Amino acid sequence: MTQAPPPPPPASPPPPPATRGPERFAAPVAAAPTTPWTKVLGAAVALLVLVVGVPVLMWVFTGPPPFPDGFPGRDELTSPIDTDTLLAVLRAVVWLAWLQFAICTVVEVMAALRGGQLARPLPLSGPSQGLARALVGTLLIGSTLLGAVGTGSAASATSPEPGDSRPEAAPTSAVVAQQVRESIAESVQATADVEQAPRHQAGDHVPGVPPSMTDVVGKKVVVVQPPDGHYHDNLWDIAERHLGDGRRWQEVYDLNKGRDQPDGGELVIGRLIQPGWVLVMPDDAVDAPRVGAVAAIATTQQSADLDKAGPQQGRNTPVTATGVAAEAGVASVADSSWDEPAPAADESDATEQAADRASSDDGWAVEEFVGGGLLAAMLAAAVAAERRRRRTRLEHAHRETEVVLRAGADPGRVDRIDRALRSLSAHCRVHRVPLPQIYAATVDDTRLDLRIAPPLDTAPAPWVVLDGGSTWRLPAEAELPDDRGHAPYPGLVCFGRGDDGADVLVDLEAVGGVLALSGSAHVARQVVSAIAAQLATVPWADAQVVHGYDLPAALGPVAGDVLRPVADLGAMVSGWAASPPGRPAQEVLGGRLGRRPGVQPQYLLLGSLPDDTARDAVGALGAGGTRGVGIVSAMPVPGARWRVHVDDTGRLTIPLLDIDVRAVRLTDPTVESLADLFGRARSEAVTVDGPRAAVPDPLRSGSDTEWRLAEIAVGVLGPAVVRAPGPIDPARVEIATEIVTFLALQDAPVHPSVLGASIWPRGVTPEVRDATIERVRTWLGTVDGAHALGQDEEGRLFLAEAVRVDWYAFCTLLQESRGAGVADERELVARALRLVRGRLLEGHPGHRYSWLPRTSIDDLSAMMVVDAAHRLAVLSFDDDPEGAAAASRAGLRLAPESQVLWRDLLVAEFRREEGAGAAAAVEEMVTELDRHGVPLDAETEALVHDLLPESDLAGSS
Repeated sequence: MTQAPPPPPPASPPPPPATRGPERFAAPVAAAPTTPWTKVLGAAVALLVLVVGVPVLMWVFTGPPPFPDGFPGRDELTSPIDTDTLLAVLRAVVWLAWLQFAICTVVEVMAALRGGQLARPLPLSGPSQGLARALVGTLLIGSTLLGAVGTGSAASATSPEPGDSRPEAAPTSAVVAQQVRESIAESVQATADVEQAPRHQAGDHVPGVPPSMTDVVGKKVVVVQPPDGHYHDNLWDIAERHLGDGRRWQEVYDLNKGRDQPDGGELVIGRLIQPGWVLVMPDDAVDAPRVGAVAAIATTQQSADLDKAGPQQGRNTPVTATGVAAEAGVASVADSSWDEPAPAADESDATEQAADRASSDDGWAVEEFVGGGLLAAMLAAAVAAERRRRRTRLEHAHRETEVVLRAGADPGRVDRIDRALRSLSAHCRVHRVPLPQIYAATVDDTRLDLRIAPPLDTAPAPWVVLDGGSTWRLPAEAELPDDRGHAPYPGLVCFGRGDDGADVLVDLEAVGGVLALSGSAHVARQVVSAIAAQLATVPWADAQVVHGYDLPAALGPVAGDVLRPVADLGAMVSGWAASPPGRPAQEVLGGRLGRRPGVQPQYLLLGSLPDDTARDAVGALGAGGTRGVGIVSAMPVPGARWRVHVDDTGRLTIPLLDIDVRAVRLTDPTVESLADLFGRARSEAVTVDGPRAAVPDPLRSGSDTEWRLAEIAVGVLGPAVVRAPGPIDPARVEIATEIVTFLALQDAPVHPSVLGASIWPRGVTPEVRDATIERVRTWLGTVDGAHALGQDEEGRLFLAEAVRVDWYAFCTLLQESRGAGVADERELVARALRLVRGRLLEGHPGHRYSWLPRTSIDDLSAMMVVDAAHRLAVLSFDDDPEGAAAASRAGLRLAPESQVLWRDLLVAEFRREEGAGAAAAVEEMVTELDRHGVPLDAETEALVHDLLPESDLAGSS
């Protein structure tokens, strides 16, 4: 469990137990007084003399400052220097020196009042500015410390004696510091007293934390330490201790500026912090406890209106890092048959589970999806596929969940594994050679390695054989054949990510028995939940069935029909023992290669075991050594073939395979958020029948012609395109294009910090962010004498109005078409469809554009394009079937899974004079829909049967 930071050792020998309390953290009162008073008074007197005294004395004894009334003539320059001339020069020098020091003083005071930043050096003012900085700093900091000492002295002086009825004085800053430390420790420990820690809204009372400090619930905090002799805690040292770099003090200042502190003060000057103040820290801070251990979806994505939102209340409702609840609403989407009661846990188990949650500081994106990028990519792809098939639109909370999924996903690795394994399967089938028997795999950004037993020293190109055939390696840049075979290793799932950044996968079928986890039962169940989600969404599996016992109820909506709840574990195990669902291990070489359609792999995932009888039965079941079956238990099982250990921190080891990784896991709040997301994605489809959808108002003016001719233009209806006049390094085009696209789709200026959190969801330094913004500004150039990438008075970024975007030109044309006659409508819609070049931002890198769901353009663009293409096809069927076919294909470029447009294309091709294109269109449609996993609608099958009764598709229906 994360503990509050230990207090500093006492400055003096510890007092007797009866007197030991929070006061032991206060600085010794006797040593405090004289030095600060001397420094403060000295600085004040020095400033008064230099700023006020010097000019007054000069005025009294020498008169006002000398002001020249003209240029010196020849006589003045050639005459001898007398005493009066020398004194006049000295007077001018003194007045100029005073003016320089006064300006330095004003500059230093203004810098301090602006937040504690160092003032910029003034020309030729080094010594004067240094003296002014020292005096101003001593005066401001010293006066603050004197206030703290005075408070402490007053508290000591008014402490009641035994029996004294006088009211107690206000606590000192040091006392407040200890109280807050104890409060933080209590709030973390409080989660170990109950199995489910409640969530809190802003203003709710958190046990042990003063009401004024509920704004820190769910956040990492540190407490400003009391003075230690002449040393006073400061933001630079705090940043250095907890963030590893003192230069990050500004981040701490920005997080805490204006926040109410326990003593009633607030941070207004960066260099002035008080002992006992509670400072909110960035999420990557170390040795900083998270107050209340609120389960959080830790996403670095931010937006202007999210910053103002507060956390929602609800049991197991995950809260975003910006304080916005995901609003799971699991009851509306969870299958009631999944509510299998788990075995009753004793008090120690509940305490251990609560402690696990309390110690989990990393949150969703960091702990689960950055460490589980493959799982995040699978889930994000599954959600996107459901939304494309059904044309569903997401609410705000669902969009935030999808943003987190995309931010943590590694779709490039998932795609590479899928293509590599299917290509290998196709090669083995064509050449009639057995598949290599893999038991594990590792994948990173440079290569994919398959671990093979028994070794094979011959591999098809472009695979490379290593370690005598025990490893086959595929470099990331290798070109694979286009042939795609069946899924040879459907049980290959990711267990975690190593310290080197490589994902480690294990083939559950290769275990040949039970794979059992031990260690932290709570974390082990999370690992099994993650395995279940992978088996349900993994792209390198064709069809399989996952049986789950005592898994989170919300996994049902996430996994769909693939995951089946087990109500009676004993009956199922007995059935499997009598009739094993897999084939004997000795048939493995032929089994995998010759698996028949309809023979589905079976997996049994156990979140717990109800009793010893079930444990023994599962152990005996795994001893049969079957293939096509995988058994994973979150609890130890006798006779388990592979044993996996996972600790409270999520560290997972498989000693047999020499694997040590950070485990991929899914917490219950995360599963509930995913269930809500998948439930919404699988809701009723939005169709184009009936009243047509309203066209969104374009945020930027401009037609299709203006977009094509504009000097600065952004294209999103297809591959991302930015046309700009300035120079840019080709290696930086990708990130610059994303930044421009992000700004082009915003409806208001965006602060650089919001842009940074969106473009770099896993973190970026302000220096890198600002340097990249400047490169983009140079790339875009100027419009009418001003930068195309502008910045308003509050520092927020925006694109000039002259920048054109194809999406807004598309919407402009559609709005104009709605009120036009038929001929004009056809022309305007056709012009709009010519802007569609492909899928929205097609081909962008998988780790980019995670912010896109927040814009709603992914939903709106598909809806508007399908609507426009369908409308133009309907208007063109009778007199221009070729034009109707072209309209349908234009819409299919962006929405290839739209069966409305496929039906339009079939009708158009059938009505063309030659009439032969309809059969080819049917074949093309079946191939494309199968590629996207979209089943044929009954309406589509009926149309094919009506138009082409002789086709194979019509006959099969």
